[in-house]
Amino acid sequence: MSLLSIDHLTAGYGKLEVVHEMSLTVEGGQFIGVIGPNGSGKSTLIKSVFGLTSIFAGKITFRDTVLNHVPTEAISGYGLAYVPQTLNVFTSLTVHENLSLASRGLKRDQVGHALEQVFELFPILRERRSQRGGQLSGGERQMLAIAMAWLPGPELMLLDEPSAGLSPLLVTEIFKQLRQLCERGVTLVVVEQNARSLLRWCDYGYVLREGRIVLQGPSAAILADEETAKTYLGVGPARAL
Repeated sequence: MSLLSIDHLTAGYGKLEVVHEMSLTVEGGQFIGVIGPNGSGKSTLIKSVFGLTSIFAGKITFRDTVLNHVPTEAISGYGLAYVPQTLNVFTSLTVHENLSLASRGLKRDQVGHALEQVFELFPILRERRSQRGGQLSGGERQMLAIAMAWLPGPELMLLDEPSAGLSPLLVTEIFKQLRQLCERGVTLVVVEQNARSLLRWCDYGYVLREGRIVLQGPSAAILADEETAKTYLGVGPARAL
C-alpha cells in the first residue's frame, strides 16, 4: 500500500479549479519532487493534502485514512507535516522557543534527544538558539521551519518552495539536509520552481503544467534527457553530479 495516494484530484479555491484530475502515489522512504512553472498547481496540490483548498472531485488517502474531510488542524496527528513557503516560523520567538513549541507533543523524556538531533542536522540553529526568528537570514529561517516540522516525528513531510529566495550555496545546503532527513526515514514531497536543483537531490519527479501532470519519472532520467530538459527545464541536459 502507498503511503500517500492522490486519486483523480480536482481542487482549487472558491469555485476556481486549479488542478485537474491529478493522480500520483508516494511510497514510504521516497523523496518526491514536484516541479513546474508558476500557476501550474504545485502549491495547490500539497495544500489540498492539508485541507487548505476546495476539493471538487477525487480522493486523498494517507495509509488507509481518507483525508478529504479531515480538519486541517487534525491532519498532523496522522503523521504528516506541512512547511509553507512563508509565515512558517514565529518571528517574535527565539529559535529555542520555536523548537520548544514544535516539540510540545513529545513525551518529556524525548524532548532533549529530539533537540539534539535537530542541532546535529542543523548546527547553525544551535548557534542561533537565542536569536528571534525574525532576526534569522532567509536560509536559517527555512532550516528552522523544516526542523520544527520534523521534530514531532512525521512519516511524511510536504514542503512548498523551500529554496525560494536563497543563494545557490544555501539552496544546495537545504536540499542536502532534506536528503539526510529522507535517509533518516522521513518521506518527502517537495514543491519547487527551482527544478534542476531539486531533481539533483530527489528520487522521482512529477512535472506539472496548467494543473495537470505532463511528465513523471526518475529524477535522473528527467535531467539526462535532452528533449525533456529543453521542453520542461528550459535548457539542455545537466551534467551528472
